Amino acid sequence: MAGVMKDSLMGVKHPYYPEELNLPGYVPPLLPFTVVLAVFFSSSILLFLASWTLSGRQKHLHTIDRSIFCWFAVTGTIHFVVEGAVVVFPDFYKSESSNILFEIWKEYCQADSRYATRDAFTICMEVITAFIEGPLCFVILYGMLKQRSWRFTLQFAVSLGQLYGDVLYFATSYYDGAVYSRPEPLYFWFYFNIVNAVWIIVPGLVMWYSASHINRRVAHADLPKKFQ
Repeated sequence: MAGVMKDSLMGVKHPYYPEELNLPGYVPPLLPFTVVLAVFFSSSILLFLASWTLSGRQKHLHTIDRSIFCWFAVTGTIHFVVEGAVVVFPDFYKSESSNILFEIWKEYCQADSRYATRDAFTICMEVITAFIEGPLCFVILYGMLKQRSWRFTLQFAVSLGQLYGDVLYFATSYYDGAVYSRPEPLYFWFYFNIVNAVWIIVPGLVMWYSASHINRRVAHADLPKKFQ
């Protein structure tokens, strides 16, 4: 049965842009896009709520810190699990299974086909994001729970990496004329622009908050010197 299915799908044209991309062995998604989106966003929301509950048990974490805690829990999981999958499994678009991670990437590639074509910049960026920034997000969570002072520096560093990577991600696509995305609003505006913009806006806010905290501590430490 699997062999028959594979043979029947050999001539299926992929939906990605540019349309002339050669992706032999492409297998269409097996799950409706509504199911894929529901699984991704509901999982993210549930993880956010669980993280909010956990952080609420820490009396030293105020509302802003709890929000940052939830952010790093969600973004760390997305980096390591979802983005890590596209690095480890380069032939995801050929998969005949309904693995949700493969289905997510088959769907998202309609917004950016560079993941399917293994664009050098995109994949190298994802290696750093998934296997360096992802685990560091969990280190930040530990630092927040244990009240470690270094977590502000690490928050700033990871957020800077996220923002820098996302800016380059946008810049390289637009420099090439944004030819890797389908033109429909769902793919170009929502998937590619709006969703990815989150990794510019939130890291920027976290950097501002972390830098403000570090600057206050440095200024406080310098106070006695002024009276010497």
